[in-house]
Amino acid sequence: MKNLSIVLILILVRWFSTDVYAQTKVEKWGYFEVELRAAVTGNPFTDVRLEAIFYNDTDTFQINGFYDGEDSYKIRFMPQQKGRWDYVTRSNNAALDSKKGSFLCVSPKAGNRGSIVVKDTFYFSYKDSTPFYPLGTTAYGWVQQDESTRANSLKSLKNSPFNKVRFMILPHAPSGKELTQYPYEGSGKEWNFTRFNPEYFRKYEQYILELQSMGIQADIVLFHPYDKGIWGFDKMDKEEQYLYLNYVNARFGAFRNVWWSMANEFDLMTQRTMDDWDGYFRFFAEYDPYQHLRSNHNAGVWYDHTKPWVTHASIQSESWWRAPSLREEYQKPIIFDEFCYEGNGDARIVALNGDVIRHRFWLMTVLGAYGTHGEAYFQPNTNYQFFRQGGTFVGESVHQLKILDKVLDRIPGQLTPMGNGWRLNWILAGVPNEYYLYYLGEYQNSSWVLSELPQNQKFTVDLVNTISGDITRLDGQYAKGDEVSLPGEPYFAMILRRAEQ
Repeated sequence: MKNLSIVLILILVRWFSTDVYAQTKVEKWGYFEVELRAAVTGNPFTDVRLEAIFYNDTDTFQINGFYDGEDSYKIRFMPQQKGRWDYVTRSNNAALDSKKGSFLCVSPKAGNRGSIVVKDTFYFSYKDSTPFYPLGTTAYGWVQQDESTRANSLKSLKNSPFNKVRFMILPHAPSGKELTQYPYEGSGKEWNFTRFNPEYFRKYEQYILELQSMGIQADIVLFHPYDKGIWGFDKMDKEEQYLYLNYVNARFGAFRNVWWSMANEFDLMTQRTMDDWDGYFRFFAEYDPYQHLRSNHNAGVWYDHTKPWVTHASIQSESWWRAPSLREEYQKPIIFDEFCYEGNGDARIVALNGDVIRHRFWLMTVLGAYGTHGEAYFQPNTNYQFFRQGGTFVGESVHQLKILDKVLDRIPGQLTPMGNGWRLNWILAGVPNEYYLYYLGEYQNSSWVLSELPQNQKFTVDLVNTISGDITRLDGQYAKGDEVSLPGEPYFAMILRRAEQ
């Protein structure tokens, strides 16, 4: 995206341009929007090319625009440096070409820490380097439901401990009969895959931004195998697939809370080859100027997460205990995005109890991996399940995970696994010399000798009941070799913080 010659030319241009947006201020990691109007005969989605070059004194970005219906074209840009930014448009339509302007990028507001990035190989952080611990949930088709269900979903998410939600763009077949809008023009199975329905995508982005205001990441699933001919969206040819990817990237890419998931259970889409999936990744690696996180979710066959365009492993598997070996194999963060759902259904995958969900989240935390929740109970007086249609949480784990969220929010740095040998495996993680988290899980110790602490330092000790959420500060301070009295019950954790000297 950087080209020195283009930068020099544009720096000269900026001095002679009209400062249409000179007084406009946009926070760092917010987004700036240019709206232009042009009446187009033919297909405004394919016949018009529109982009803008955004530039400051050091950087240049080429950003694609998109058609938003009713003769409106938009270009969105997320500035990542403070100061003045200028832009100039380029288009094959004279009404959209050579439009110039500028804006001022200012400090981010409270709560805006930027996009999520990979940090130190195995972990995540915000762009401002604050550690980010994904605590996710699943609601595949919630955006496509009626207004009341969408509102209930947002309310449920706002009151939950979750900071990431996986959901789909294209309609999810089990929720099809409740759909009120479709992403393309057409009817039945005869969709025109070259003409999008802007209203559908407008509604979608409205909810992405609503999630952003609540501090929740939007892990967007681009393709999925569950259409199975019901709606015909599986019939897109390759050119139409990339038209769709480009449109989604142009509309949503400037939102800081976006993640790209190439598919849910990609290996069930047998009409697509591995080259197809690699191509989707390469598209975002090349054309997403912000380099949002990228993954691919499996059913039975795992995608090769060692490929350079994959930012983190998104895995469907109950093998949470493999987290240490998977970290070493992939050299990337590990998210178990589906390890079975809480529910009471007729299949194993939707019949875990809430205690097991909670327990596995804590285990993954001390192992240096991350989990994604899902709830499969049918909600009262509906045929909705939260993991499919959203709505209202009714299970236990959503409440029990609030204590883990509270603990993660107070860690003074990057939590790393520290288990070594039989005594500590699956139990200990920490920020060396500062903070230690012991999760004893199903073990019901009545005491624990703190042989893992550094010499000549004292620590406070908090006991955490991971079921009730109670946190109890023990009297006194503790050093290496001291013994802590424990309740002799399972599912307790200990938090040790270095005491002020």
